[in-house]
Order: sequence, then structure tokens, then C-alpha cells
Amino acid sequence: MAWELLAIWLIVTGAVIWFIRDERRRRSEAHVARAARYYAHAPKYRHVPAELRNAPLPPQPTGGLTEAQRAFFKAFRNSQPS
Repeated sequence: MAWELLAIWLIVTGAVIWFIRDERRRRSEAHVARAARYYAHAPKYRHVPAELRNAPLPPQPTGGLTEAQRAFFKAFRNSQPS
């Protein structure tokens, strides 16, 4: 009796694992097919000049305030009645 329950659980576990793996593969293939479709039609989406496509990204802010922001807050603080 115990071996029958073990066999049932092994079959159920195997089926669930197989189903999950198959669904992930199906989604992955769908993403690849969608990407291939966009790649095939890529020339009509290339409206940005090549020199701008390869331009370096602007520097990212470091989290501090800019001089303009500091000036605004200083003016705002001075305009408030105490």
C-alpha cells in the first residue's frame, strides 16, 4: 500500500514538473518568435540617426541637489514668513 502511494506521488510530481518546464519553454519560444518578428521589421523602426543611436548616455545624477535647485530652495526659504 505504501509503495502505491509513493508511486502515485512520484507520478504526480513528475507530471507537475514536466508541465511547468513545458510552459516555461512555450513562453520562451513565444518571446523569441515575437522578437524575431520585430527584428524582421526593424528597418522601418530605425528613425533615429546612427550617431545618436551610438551616443554615450548622459551622466546619471548622484542624488545631490543641483545649483538651480539649491537656489530655488534658498529663495523659497527666504520668502517664507518666520
